[in-house]
Amino acid sequence: MFLPDARTATVDAGPSSGRKRREAGPQSVRQRDTAAAWGAPLLAAAAMPLLLGLATATAPEPVTLSLVGLALTWLALRTQRLRSAARIATRHRDNLARLAAPAVARLVAETDSVALRAGWEQAATVLFADIRGFTRLCETLAPGEVAAFLAEFRTRTARAIEAAGGLVDKFVGDEVMAVFGVPHAAPKDTDRAVAAARALAAAMTAWSGEREQAGLPPVRIGIGLHRGSVFIGTIGAERVEFTAVGDTVNVARRLEQMTRTLACDCIVSESVVQDATSGEARIVAVRPVRGACAVLRRFAIRLDP
Repeated sequence: MFLPDARTATVDAGPSSGRKRREAGPQSVRQRDTAAAWGAPLLAAAAMPLLLGLATATAPEPVTLSLVGLALTWLALRTQRLRSAARIATRHRDNLARLAAPAVARLVAETDSVALRAGWEQAATVLFADIRGFTRLCETLAPGEVAAFLAEFRTRTARAIEAAGGLVDKFVGDEVMAVFGVPHAAPKDTDRAVAAARALAAAMTAWSGEREQAGLPPVRIGIGLHRGSVFIGTIGAERVEFTAVGDTVNVARRLEQMTRTLACDCIVSESVVQDATSGEARIVAVRPVRGACAVLRRFAIRLDP
């Protein structure tokens, strides 16, 4: 997803051998920004009582009242400036949230830009999903209808993924990529990814029921899951992208593409099966995934309850 600010994160993960692993995650700058915004005026204001006390003891009453008026005016102007800066920061966050997932917007707004550009490596579970027969569907729709269909698909997809604790990395046409465990890995990341896959399938089933009542064709998706090391950092200069990239991402996408030929809706790697704590899986293929010789066994998992 493309963001309008240079404060973003991206992932560039290749083979882990030969690369020095960076495990340090993003560092919050909220406290530093707060100190910068409020520290100086508070320190300046702290001296006001001393100055007013001195003026009261040494100056005539009219002079004292004038000094008090000046101090109150200065404080009012300073407060107005701080409120204006806060409104601008809020507007920037709101604009960013319109172009990125809420979790991404928070990460970008609260993380030091240097840390985001430097990036870090971590384990994560990656999910890819796309619509079956989307090209044929587009042939029967006007361009505006295709846009409306994709908007509905993305809304339902993002809701299911985020409810399961995932982060929507990007949408490309009818395809969605999500990551689980970014920016901070957790023990149940893979379970959340599997839960998201099931929630996606349920959301598409419900949507298909609504469409069939309106005389429209159902919506079916294919899903691929893989777990491994990813690299998070910033890609781009003026147009920057927050994304997870690398071999783990590539494998997840290829697993999703294999659902078209293996007659199953969700294919996962052995690393997903080993890391998940629940769910049933069956082997559907034992051969290397193109471009990733280490992934030999592929499993299908049931998405229905």
